[in-house]
Amino acid sequence: MIEHREEDQKMEIVIEPWKKLVIHELLEYKFEDLAKLVATQSVQQGGTAIPTISWAEGVAFLISPFPDESEVIIEEKLKGIIHYNTVLFALKQPFEAEIFLRGHNIRINLIDVGTNDIFRQLAETLKSHAKLPSSAQAVTPAQRDPVAPGLL
Repeated sequence: MIEHREEDQKMEIVIEPWKKLVIHELLEYKFEDLAKLVATQSVQQGGTAIPTISWAEGVAFLISPFPDESEVIIEEKLKGIIHYNTVLFALKQPFEAEIFLRGHNIRINLIDVGTNDIFRQLAETLKSHAKLPSSAQAVTPAQRDPVAPGLL
């Protein structure tokens, strides 16, 4: 009979946060343009899924990471460094779970990823690089349909 001691079965679990996030290209849009871009790409790809944009701290964004197939990227990740090829972003207040594009008959979901510390920090950094006004400032009440919030 094999006897197992409790301390032999314990495993060390280490949580090692990322040390650095490197963004190689930032592209800023007005939120309405970012939503149209996402809708157009969804239609062109023949997608039946609802397109999604991440949102945190007043910033809507899409991330294009480098593929993990590269040995260099894997090595960097093991060192705690994340590389994003491109980040597309737009200032967007307030948060709305769904956006409807009139001309495209497409619904876009916004997902609040603000509980993730990396995305919160990323959003704050993107805000500091923003040059365009927030969508709340860019769209006047007369341009919005008062009955249907989130309708662009």
